[in-house]
Parts: sequence; structure tokens; C-alpha cells
Amino acid sequence: LAQAISSDRTGAVSKQRRLLSQCQVDGSVLGASAMADSRVTGHSSDSRENPRRIDRVVSRSMVWGSSSTSVQGTVRQFISAAQSLVSVRMRPRGQSQRSPEFLRELAVLHPELLRATTMRMVLRRFGSIFRHSAGAASTFEMSKPVEVIAKFLSHSWNTPGWLKTIALMYHENVFRATVSAFATAICLHGLEFAGAGVPMPLVGPSYLAGETTMHQLRLDTHFVPPCLVFILVLIFGQEVPGLAQSTCFLDKCCIHQTDQEKKMQGIQQLGGFLRSSHRMVILWQPEYFTRLWCVYELAAFHYINLGVSGLVDLLPLKLPVLALSLFCFHFAATAATVVLGPTLVFSEMHVTWILENLPAALHVPWMFMILSSMFFFAVYTIPGFLLWKFCESHMEDRKMLLKQLQEFRMDLAECQVESDREFIESKLKTWFGGVEEFELIVRDELAELVAQRMQDRGPIPWTLMFTGSLSHVFFLASAAVDAVIRSDWHLAVRVGLACIGLSCFTDAIALSAGLTLADKIPGRWQVGVRRFIAPMSLALLFSLLNGLVLATMNPALPLWIDIPIYLVLGMLTWWMFGGWHRLRHGRTLRPSGKSEEHSPASTVALSIPGVGDRQGLQSDAGVRNFQAQHPRRCFVRRAGESGVTRVPGSWFAH
Repeated sequence: LAQAISSDRTGAVSKQRRLLSQCQVDGSVLGASAMADSRVTGHSSDSRENPRRIDRVVSRSMVWGSSSTSVQGTVRQFISAAQSLVSVRMRPRGQSQRSPEFLRELAVLHPELLRATTMRMVLRRFGSIFRHSAGAASTFEMSKPVEVIAKFLSHSWNTPGWLKTIALMYHENVFRATVSAFATAICLHGLEFAGAGVPMPLVGPSYLAGETTMHQLRLDTHFVPPCLVFILVLIFGQEVPGLAQSTCFLDKCCIHQTDQEKKMQGIQQLGGFLRSSHRMVILWQPEYFTRLWCVYELAAFHYINLGVSGLVDLLPLKLPVLALSLFCFHFAATAATVVLGPTLVFSEMHVTWILENLPAALHVPWMFMILSSMFFFAVYTIPGFLLWKFCESHMEDRKMLLKQLQEFRMDLAECQVESDREFIESKLKTWFGGVEEFELIVRDELAELVAQRMQDRGPIPWTLMFTGSLSHVFFLASAAVDAVIRSDWHLAVRVGLACIGLSCFTDAIALSAGLTLADKIPGRWQVGVRRFIAPMSLALLFSLLNGLVLATMNPALPLWIDIPIYLVLGMLTWWMFGGWHRLRHGRTLRPSGKSEEHSPASTVALSIPGVGDRQGLQSDAGVRNFQAQHPRRCFVRRAGESGVTRVPGSWFAH
């Protein structure tokens, strides 16, 4: 590869050659050594089994290349080296490459036993398959032989089945449910624009105070049908005829539970199941990483896929329950606002009193005070305690997750059948070189991976908060549509901004602040009267933010004040949910497992998370010293720079 790159130095040096030259690591050419290793060990077959990874590398090189003959020759040389390079991987101490025994473990020895089921079968009868771990011939018949598996479901049978059912329903159907709910709302309002509106239960007239006149604000029940559609599709979305069903691996269905011979054959080719799976979905609860089989599956999948972090979906089971709880709570709060608003805050009598007794400059502060007080005393006081309990539990779970990984020991991991422990230890010696090496991978690579994902996503996924606030979207969208029909564009813009603020910013900011407070508050504040301070503060924060957004709908407030308020709320939400951390580290996680770096060199040459942490090593001697202290790290030299970039070893091959 080095000879191919340097063969045409007299001509114009293309960007492709400069990128290829960055494949040198610590002065050695990996391509040549990779080809030599493939000739000796016969690993070229393993590279041919990964055509998609090779295509990604080659396609990126072709983008930067030219059509000259010399460049085409360089590309051919690069393809040859890349095919061998894919099969080479930084290994733990004592192993420099994948052994033939490891490759045999990944082979599917019994193709008829490579089976998968569908989410429709798993979630049928409200996930009854998760009620207990005992299987039968009927559960094995729920799966069929396949060639590839879309999702590998990794879970612990000690976790309550209803939690796993709700989490999988949310994971599988939330996008379909959200799209269906928005489609329902669009159809309702489209019929309304066409003059054939669907009759809905009527409520009393509502108003907002402008500078001198009243503006009509429609509060109606048009938000109910989209919310009902969302719930129905979320529960039964996998049963809709004609929708593509993703295949998944579930041990109870895909490994025979009564025929002992087939059961052992299925367990023996677990590596084949893992290798044939595109993604792994972890149904996580605090006891997950205390189960030996669970940790083994995750570490093996992480190892087989060369440490591509985006292929693992960590799904904490409490978060979907929180999303549905918030959705139901906001639905009830919206219904109460629709029913009581026309007789209280938005009544004609109250708005008339505001216009007659308050100057225009005090209209918005008065509405902010009234709405915040109403939300605090009537809506958020009791739920604030429940939300605070969730914040404490969730942050404790995050700490426990990292602690379990960083302090993982094989002898402390639980296993129901002792013979399984012996089987797993024998596999670990084949796959990782020994139990100690496996423990090192869990404590180092997996812990680093999980910590990375936590930092990038913030304390809680933003999409979860948006899902919980969908009733706000449909409620205020109905008011905005009515304002458009009446040509009250000033009010329509304000209601539209309030719709964005309530659904995207306010609840997300309040709950993220509560999670941060739960993580930082000392233990002495959890006793006596002081234990009420944090829940009440959280309820007050929710009330103030929601009151602020609804008060800005008042037409008496200039629009040039509204827009900065929402910009501040948007920036605060972006910062709280990991946006600043991703920008600071120059990284954007993608579901495909790839990441983008600000430097073109690292984007094209490596395309991995974690690049950019400078170590300040400016000489070859410093590199060698650091390598001696950290043998599981590799170093990539950037073109035109004397420094090096540290990269976790398991990510280098990709």
C-alpha cells in the first residue's frame, strides 16, 4: 500500500493519496502486515464476509479520487489492502488477531437452527411470552429459519415482563404512533378548512386580552382523536396488516427449550446468532449487568462488530413508562384546561376585567402570575413528588450502570445453572483469550462506550419528552387553525410559537433540571421537612415555564419579545440534552454507528467515535512510552501534524 501511494509522487497529489497515507500507524504499514497475516492464517475469507464495510471504505475513497489511471491503480491497491485490513483488529493483550477457533465459533453450523421471530409474535397478547422463562415446543414454532436477524433482544428473565412489553411496544411503534396521530390531526383540520368539519363536543367561548380588545381563543376537544389514535397504534401498531415486520432473536423462541440436543446446538452457535444480527436491543434494568449471560452477549456482540457503538440500543425500561405516564398526565391536564378554562382564566368576565382595570403593560405579567399559580396548585403539586421520585431513581440507575461495568467481575456475575458458567468461561478463552481479558474489555471498552452514550444524550432522551407532550401539540394546533380560519394571523403566530414551546422546550427543561438536581443534591436534604423542598421546587419550575409560554400568547405582548424568549428556551434545551457536549467534542452520533468529525482526515480515514482527545504526545519516543503503559491503545498520525490522536483499540479496524 505504501509503494502504491508513493509510486506517482511526481504527478499531482490527489486528496485520495493524502488520505491513504494516513493509514500509517506508529511508522508501520498496516496494509502490508494485514496481507501477510491473511496469507498465513487464511483470514481473507472473513473479509469477504464483510462486503458492506469494505464498500463504505472504498466508496469514501472514490469520492475524493480522480479518474486518472494512476489513481485507479491506487484504488485497486487500496481495495486489496482494505479487504485484509477489515479482518485485522486490535486485540487484548496476548492476542494479535482473531484465531481460527474464534472464526469457527461465528460459523452457523446448523442453518435450520438459525431462527428468528417477529415483534408481532413477541408482543402478541400483551407480551405474554415474557411472563416466565419456561419454553415449550409451541414457543419454538413462533420462530422460523432466517439468514439475517434485524434485532437481537438481550434481557434478563428476572425483570418484570410488563416492563419489557411496554418498552418494546414503545421502541417498535412510537414512530408509527406519532405519524398516525399527526395524520389524524391533519385530516381533521383539513376537513375543517374544506368546510366539512367533524362535529366535536362544544365548550364555552374563551378569550385573550389584547391591548384594547378581546381576541377569541378556541378551546375544544379536537385534540382527543389524535391522542386516542396514538395510544391505539402504540399498543397494536405491530398488528397492522401489510406493515413490514422486523425479525428479532428471543432466546425462548429461537432456541429449542425442550429438545436438549437442539438446545445445546442452539447455544453452541450463539456466536452465529450474534454475527447474523444487525443490531442489539438491550432491555436494561439495574439487574441486567449482574447476569452473566447478559454481559457475555453484549461483550461478544460489541467484539464481533468491531466496537461500532451505534449498533447497540440501550433501552432503560423505566423511560418508556415515564413517557406514557407523561402523555396520560398531559392529556388529563389538557382536558381540564379545555373544560375549566372558559369559566376561569380565559372567561369573558375575567378578560373584560383585565381590559378595564389593568394597563396594557401589565396584561402579560398578570396572566403569567395567574397561570403559574393555577398550574402549581392545581396541576403539578402532587405529580411533582412522583416526578422527583423518578428523577432520584433514574439517576441512581445511571450511576449503578457505570459502577456495574467498571467493577465487573466474572465470579460475582449471577448464573442460574453452574454448567452455563463453565460453558461461558470456555467460550471466553476462545473468543477473548481468557476470563481476565474479558473482564478488562467489560470494565474498559463497554464502560467507556456506555459513558459516552450517556454524555451525548443527556440525562434523558429529548424525544421521550416530546412524546409525553403530544397532547399540547394537538390542543394548541387546533387553536392556531381556528385563528387562521378567522384570519387572525397575529394570534395564530403566537399560538404556534406557544405550541412549539410547550411541546419541545418547557417540560424538557424542567425535567432535565430535576434530574440534574437529583444527581447533585446531598443526602442531608432527603430527611425531615427538607425532603419536600426538591419536589416542590420541581413543581414550581414546571408551573413557571408553562405559565410563561401560555402568557406569551397574549396579543398585548410585542412579537419582538416573544421570539427571543423562545430562542433562549431552545438554546437551553439544546444545551441540557447534550448538544453542547457533542459540539465541544466534534461528534454527532448516528444510528448506523458512524460519527462525523470536524477534521476531514478523521472522517474519511477512520469515521469512529472518540477521535479528538489529544494526548500531547509530540514525539515517537512519547508514543512508544505511552504504548508501553497502555498496550490496548493504538495511535493514528494525522497528515501534516507531528502529534498523535488516541483511539480505543477495538475501534481502529472500522
